[in-house]
Amino acid sequence: MSGLNDRFGRITVDGEVLTRQEAIDRFTALTDRGSEDRVWAAPVVRTLQDLGNADGLHATTSGTTGPPKRLTIPQEDLIASAQLTAHAFGLRPGDRVLHCLPSDFIAGKMMLVRGFVLGLDLHVIDPRGSVLEHLMTDDRFHFAAMVPLQLHRILNEDRARVEDRFETILLGGGPVSEALTEALQGMRTQVFVGYGSTETVTHVAVRALNGRQRSDVFTALGDVQFGRDPRGCLVVYTPHLGVPQHVTNDLAELIDDTHFRWLGRFDNVILSGGKKIFPEQIEAKTAGVIPYSHYFTATPDDVLGQAVLLVLECPKAEAEVMNEVMPLLLNVLHPHELPRRVRTVPVFQRTSAGKVIRTRP
Repeated sequence: MSGLNDRFGRITVDGEVLTRQEAIDRFTALTDRGSEDRVWAAPVVRTLQDLGNADGLHATTSGTTGPPKRLTIPQEDLIASAQLTAHAFGLRPGDRVLHCLPSDFIAGKMMLVRGFVLGLDLHVIDPRGSVLEHLMTDDRFHFAAMVPLQLHRILNEDRARVEDRFETILLGGGPVSEALTEALQGMRTQVFVGYGSTETVTHVAVRALNGRQRSDVFTALGDVQFGRDPRGCLVVYTPHLGVPQHVTNDLAELIDDTHFRWLGRFDNVILSGGKKIFPEQIEAKTAGVIPYSHYFTATPDDVLGQAVLLVLECPKAEAEVMNEVMPLLLNVLHPHELPRRVRTVPVFQRTSAGKVIRTRP
């Protein structure tokens, strides 16, 4: 085990090689009571401390589709996942990478893990607000991981600067809208979206969103393979991890054992008039079209069995909002995807990671 612990002994931050304790001390200095940095720096400190535990790294699932689960990820799995990322994106010791994700959850924790295991040079910033505003360096980053909202924001702020500062961006943590995908076309920066979970120790497959490799199909990384269970949900085989098989709730079209198209969550599918409607696919079309946070779900219908319901985070009356949004939806949705009903909710319930918790009537 001492050999494994050595992998988490030193990390490079802004060109300076630090022991793990020195890194803990550096970020602890940002957590003084009243400091604006306390919210994001404290989880960095906890993760750095946790990486000294022989039993592994503690992580919590997002809780989007059920109660959050607490997991302990063995150090061997952390190292294997980091090496998988290095191979996929050509990461080498000394490469400059940006850590701009919350370190409360696995995606942010793994950025720190990669720093240790791969010898990367990390620039760590507050994940809240604008990524570009928080950058304290003019360096070009070989790699950065973001959520779609972060990338959408900085593209609107300064597209040319994004191209200048980032060689490769990996997206995760939420669906990528069609509007964002189209905005990425023609960029020098390569942008990918990853598929994975806390249980698979982040991404085990990726697909390119722009460039010559652009695809709507996910490709497995390393020796990862895929199958489907009787529900049509993806089964992920991870020989590089201690748990070699993961049954998901993600409906997928399996191309072969290393390629698939993601359709949506089994929990969310709407069965309307004999058709399967995947809310996530509708939402990819309507993101940026409807001026309110929203999601689509099923509602009972005497004729169709289930009908499409649009739920909006909005203080307005439902009749008023229906007249506002329906003309917008007619331009982007197929007739069988159009909602039969609209419901407004003053404030959505969200997980601690900020993901909307869908409820069905």
